[in-house]
Formats: sequence, C-alpha cells, structure tokens
Amino acid sequence: MELLEAHKRINQKTGKPFEQGFVDENGRVFYSYVNKIGNDGWYLEEWKRDQEAFDLKKAKEQEN
Repeated sequence: MELLEAHKRINQKTGKPFEQGFVDENGRVFYSYVNKIGNDGWYLEEWKRDQEAFDLKKAKEQEN
C-alpha cells in the first residue's frame, strides 16, 4: 500500500519527508512511516533507538 506524501511529516533538515536511515540529533534512526494517521494529521513513525537496533530490524525484515 502506497502512503500519501501529504501525511508524511517533513524533515526540517532536508525539507522532504523522512527517509529510512536518517539519524536525528539524539542518535535515533528513522525506520518507516506507519500506515496510520495520528491526531495531528501525520502518519505515525517508527524510529529505532540507535544504529544497532535499526540494523537488527533490517536484518530480520530481509530474512522474511
């Protein structure tokens, strides 16, 4: 299912929606948008606490 660009929160550093692998100032890594819109009108987002957690999730995803 394709997510609508209009509901993706914009990354203030790039001016575009967040992309998988983006690392914020706290070291969290963006994983994906979730196909559910929150009360604020934006898709919910899945972030990983650090690069290691991101890599583990990617590895598990590729196994399936």
